[in-house]
Amino acid sequence: MADTISVSIIITFAAELLFSLALPILALVIWKKKEGTELRPAWIGAAAYFVFGMVLEQLINAAVLGTGSSAVSAFLLGHPWLYAVYGGLSVGILEETARFLVYRTMLKDSVGRENAVTFGIGFGGLECIMVLGLTVLSTLMMSISFNNMGAEAFAAQYANSEYQIVLETIAEINAISPLAGVMNCVERAAVFALQIELSVLMFGVVRSQKFWLYPVSILLHSVVGFLAALYQTNVLTSVYLLEVLLVVYAVAVFFLARKVYGELPMEKPRELDHFGRVIKRK
Repeated sequence: MADTISVSIIITFAAELLFSLALPILALVIWKKKEGTELRPAWIGAAAYFVFGMVLEQLINAAVLGTGSSAVSAFLLGHPWLYAVYGGLSVGILEETARFLVYRTMLKDSVGRENAVTFGIGFGGLECIMVLGLTVLSTLMMSISFNNMGAEAFAAQYANSEYQIVLETIAEINAISPLAGVMNCVERAAVFALQIELSVLMFGVVRSQKFWLYPVSILLHSVVGFLAALYQTNVLTSVYLLEVLLVVYAVAVFFLARKVYGELPMEKPRELDHFGRVIKRK
């Protein structure tokens, strides 16, 4: 086991953590300054991702896949392509339905197209923080603790049954290159953009009665989950290929989202307070 984790690796983790926080915050600040939109759709978008993209998605996966010992889970895990289809469709249906329900209820009075982007920033922003930020934070804290305590004292915290796992984890951390950190950020930026684009498409379903966009949005979203599942099951073995595909895909979906966005109604000018809330005048 290595005596220390290199400074370059720790800096890479710190940069990834900073990126996961800075991307949605800067996007929201820039968008608000450009369009003068209220911030409420962003907070609702973040809440929608938490409820549908984390809690409900985990519950559904637990019910379908269980611990991997059920007949259904064994069948899916034994057929990677079917597992990828399940993974893609489950996340696509769940998250796009979340957008539809929120637009029809909590954001029913937010008719301007600007709110779709604001919602997407909140939705995709929390995903970026949870998927990249929290993962990197735990690894960063482990790395700093390892360096401060030393290899022997750090390993001594764990039971004998966990010792080998600790050794493997430290070895994996030391094998990480700064390029991998850059690619993680590129991947999250692409998915963040896709979440905004998909938010615009679903806004078109609700505000412009373009109902054909509902299944299209689900299918477009499912492709992202499909690719991720193929990588998880080692059908797609190159993480660099995965990330290139996601970037190209995000650019392609952008053109459809831009067309739909241009056809959506704009928000009427409204007066906002310092917190981005609409000021209601009597």
